[in-house]
Amino acid sequence: MTLTQLPGGGAVEDRPRNLLRAHAGLILAFTAVVGLGAAAYSHTQTPSYTSVARVMVEPQILPNGGAAPAPDMGTEKALALSSAVAAEAADTLQVSPSDASHGVDVAVPVDTHVLEFRATEATPEAAQRAADAFSTAYVDYRATVDSGSGRPVPQKAQVISPATEPTAPTGPSALLQVGAAVLLGLALAIGAAALADRWDRRVRGAGRLAALTGTPVLAVLPRPRVKGARRLVLASSPESSVAESYRFLRTRVLDPMLPLGSTTVVVSCADDRDREARDVVAANLAAAAAENGCTVAVVADPPSRSALEGLLGAGVPLLELYDAAGLGPSLHELSQTHDLVLVQAAPVTASAATIGALRQGDLAILVADTRLSDRDAVRAAHRLAREASVGPVWSLLTVGCSARRAGVRRRAPRGTAVSAEESRQLARVADDAGRKGVA
Repeated sequence: MTLTQLPGGGAVEDRPRNLLRAHAGLILAFTAVVGLGAAAYSHTQTPSYTSVARVMVEPQILPNGGAAPAPDMGTEKALALSSAVAAEAADTLQVSPSDASHGVDVAVPVDTHVLEFRATEATPEAAQRAADAFSTAYVDYRATVDSGSGRPVPQKAQVISPATEPTAPTGPSALLQVGAAVLLGLALAIGAAALADRWDRRVRGAGRLAALTGTPVLAVLPRPRVKGARRLVLASSPESSVAESYRFLRTRVLDPMLPLGSTTVVVSCADDRDREARDVVAANLAAAAAENGCTVAVVADPPSRSALEGLLGAGVPLLELYDAAGLGPSLHELSQTHDLVLVQAAPVTASAATIGALRQGDLAILVADTRLSDRDAVRAAHRLAREASVGPVWSLLTVGCSARRAGVRRRAPRGTAVSAEESRQLARVADDAGRKGVA
């Protein structure tokens, strides 16, 4: 994920949140359902066939033999659709005039004296018979028209293209119906996604989090969906991209501060919904600092102590776990004996003790999660944290992802503590860092 430097050392995404990407699953599913429904409906419809007969209309012959103006094709079209022509065609088809006229239309191509009789029926044979019957009925009817003097006046109208039996159905077009349904479904799905996005209370991206809180966003970290001690990725999957993300976080946040003396970092969240994300960040950040040769004291929020023990156990060298409720030494005393004091504080909006910890810390990190956090709670927590903290308040966003995508092993080890092999690996890394003078 591309990050952009912020004043104060934070980072946010350099591209705005994409509505289509955020709700891609909903949009695709809705569109697919509408498209499949249209395809099923189209499959159940009876095909129709259209046959066309063409008739040329020439100027009327006047009684005195003089030339007449060109025929008015609008009038001729109305005559072709008249009840008189329909009655004559119905006699040929042996049906009622209303049944005979059903599915029959007459068109006039532009700048021509041609009438096109189009008949649409359920079978090719019926379509051809209807087109022939109406074109012939019109020609017969137009051949003798009363001129007003009582004498029949012949009208030159002749069939120039008899109706033929269609070889393929002309409708309904399954492709057209499905295409229109897909476009309609896509438009409705995007509208539904926009509505869902408007009412969605979750924090959906770093840009949204920065705008919501007005504080810098340190980083966007993946949160693999794994259980137990596998969530301490520094021990279980040290080569994964998630482990590198926490080393990156350690480098950006702790490395510039530790040479100046012991540092107290308060890691908290907005409310109880964010506890899981807070626990994972606190444990991995502490392990990343210990991996780099720092002595770390983790002060646990009592309700979450068991969760931290499950992550850290006793297998991470240079790291000690304290319970905030029964804490003997104060945070100041711990800072005298440890390079880093990391306070895993209770949610800001639910604990007065967290406000007290913020007043003693050098830095506060409030963890939010794209799936767990509520926007109103996050906004309120940051407002309280800024009022109470003596140091800077930064945001950190975690994004749930699959273990495979994050490169993290999914199978949990036996027991809850870090395995012996993982403990030895962390110890070797810490020893190497100490010999190189990193700590």
